[in-house]
Amino acid sequence: MSRHIVTLIIGLVILAAVFGALGTSSFPVMALAFLMHIIVGGLNVVWMIVVLGMMMYGALRKHPGLIAAPPVFFAIWFGASVWSRYHVEATTDPALAVRTIPAELMSIRTVTLVTHGVRGCCGQITLLADGLVDRYVHATDDEKGHIGPIRMTELAAAKDCTGDELRNSELLQRAGRIGECLKTATIDAIPDGLVVRMKPRPYYPMVDCCTVGTLNVRQNGEERIAVTWHSGRRIVLSYAPLFGMPDTPDRTGSVWEGSSGGPSQMVWIGGPTFTGEDLAAAAYGIDWAAPPKVPDVGIAELTRRAIEISKGPTRTAALDVALLIQAKGGVSDDLLAVMASFIELSSSSSSAYQSIQKFWFKLDPGQQRKFLDLIVARMQDPAAGFDYNSTMLPFHWDAEKFPGIADQALRVFEERGGLKTWEYELALRLANETAYQSDQYVDEQRKRFRVIRDDSSEAFVSRVLAFKRVYLNRNDEEREFLAQQLDRVPDARLEQFLHAAGWSSPHPALTPMTRVLRERAATRIADVKDDKLRRELQDKFRFNRAG
Repeated sequence: MSRHIVTLIIGLVILAAVFGALGTSSFPVMALAFLMHIIVGGLNVVWMIVVLGMMMYGALRKHPGLIAAPPVFFAIWFGASVWSRYHVEATTDPALAVRTIPAELMSIRTVTLVTHGVRGCCGQITLLADGLVDRYVHATDDEKGHIGPIRMTELAAAKDCTGDELRNSELLQRAGRIGECLKTATIDAIPDGLVVRMKPRPYYPMVDCCTVGTLNVRQNGEERIAVTWHSGRRIVLSYAPLFGMPDTPDRTGSVWEGSSGGPSQMVWIGGPTFTGEDLAAAAYGIDWAAPPKVPDVGIAELTRRAIEISKGPTRTAALDVALLIQAKGGVSDDLLAVMASFIELSSSSSSAYQSIQKFWFKLDPGQQRKFLDLIVARMQDPAAGFDYNSTMLPFHWDAEKFPGIADQALRVFEERGGLKTWEYELALRLANETAYQSDQYVDEQRKRFRVIRDDSSEAFVSRVLAFKRVYLNRNDEEREFLAQQLDRVPDARLEQFLHAAGWSSPHPALTPMTRVLRERAATRIADVKDDKLRRELQDKFRFNRAG
C-alpha cells in the first residue's frame, strides 16, 4: 500500500513539474502575437501526452499510483480553483456590488457625461428624442482630470436646422422624426443637473479594484454623490489544469463562471465592467444601444414622413421607416414608390440592397409586380441617380411570373438614349435570363455585344460599362472592337472603359488582342488634355504592368 502511495506522490510531483514548466515557458513576442492559438494548442497536446503516457505506463508496469495520479491532480486542482474563488468572494466587500439607482434621479432634465471618450450610438439621442432630458452634455477629461471641450446637444425644430445639422440627425430621421434635429454647441462650464463621472482603474496591472463611476447631482456649481458603482478584477485558478487563450477584460466573467482560458482566469469583483453611458442609461431606464423610438402615429402619417425623408439630405433613413410601415401591414403604392426610388443605391452589401431585399420578400405577388413596374419606370428617368452608381438586383425573381418585364428592360438597354450607366446595367440585369458561365450565358453575351457593335449613339460608353458589369467574361473579340473605339471615350471615363475593355490579362503572356488594346490605350492616354489625369493614367496603365 505504501508503495502505491509513493508512486502516487511521485506521479503528482512529475505532473506538477511538467505543468509548471509548460506554464512558465517563454516565447518571442512576435510568436505570441501571431501564433498564440498554435502555441496554446501545442502546450495542451504535450500536457495530454504526459498525462496519458503516465496512465499507460502505470497500467503496463502495474503501478496503480501512476494511474491514479492524473485524476487526483485534476481533482486537487479543481478544489484549489473552488477555494480561490471562495477566497475572492469572501474577501470582497459586498457593498462594491450594489448598483441601485434612486428613482428621483430620472426627473433631472440635464445630464452631463464626463468621460475620456464617447461610446457612440444611440443613448444620447434617445434621451432627447423620448423627452427624458432637455439637454445632453458631454465633457472630455484626460487621465489627469483636466476637462476639455464641453459640448451641449438639444433638440430643435427642423426649420431652424442647417443642412449639416439635419444630416447629423439621421437617427432621428430613421425613427420617422422629421420635424426635429440635433443642435450642438460648445459651452463654458458644466451646467447644473445630473453629472456622470468615471475614474477608470489603470489598464495595467489588469487586476485589482476598482473602476469607480458616480452619479452626482450638481446644484449651483456644487456636486454631491448620489450613486457609486465599482468594478475590478481578480485572478483565480481555472477549473481545469489546461492551457487556453488569456482572458481579455471584455471576456472576464463572474467569480463562479468558468473560462476557456487557463491555467488562470480573471473574474469580476464588485460587478461587470461598465461605462459612463451605462450609468446614464441605468439612471433614465434606457438601453443605450437601442435607437430612438418611433413616434406613436398612424401608418398614413408614417408613410407621409417616409416620402418626405426620401427627398431630404438623409434620404436613406426612409428605408428603415418603410420597413417599419411594412411590418405594420401598411404597404401602399406610395410606399412601393419610396422603396423603388432607392434602386440605384442597391450595390452589393449596401444598406439599400439589404433593405430592398427584405422589403421584396414580404410583398405579395401583386405588390411585387407593381414594385417591378416602378423600378423599370425609374431606370428610364435620366435624372435619377448618378453615373458612379453601380446597381445589383437585390432579389431573385421569375420572369415567367411577371411577363413583359424582361422584354421591356431589354428594349430600354437597346433603344433608350440619354440614360446613366446604372440604368443600362439594371436593364441588362432584369433582361438576363441565363445562369452565369452556362452555354446559354455565353450566347446571350454575344447577342448583347452585337447591340454594342451597332451603337453609334452618345450612350455608347455607358452601354459598354454597363455591359461589362453584367457580363464578366473577357474575350479577344470584345478587346479588338473596343480597342478601336477609344477615341469615342471622354477623358474622364477612360480608366473605367479600359478596365471594361479587358486591359487586364489573366495570363502572364499577353494575348495578341490584349497587346493591341494596350498599344492603342497608350496612344489614347497620351492625348488626355489634363496633365494630372494623363500622368495618373500612364502610371496605372503601363504597357507591361501585370494584372
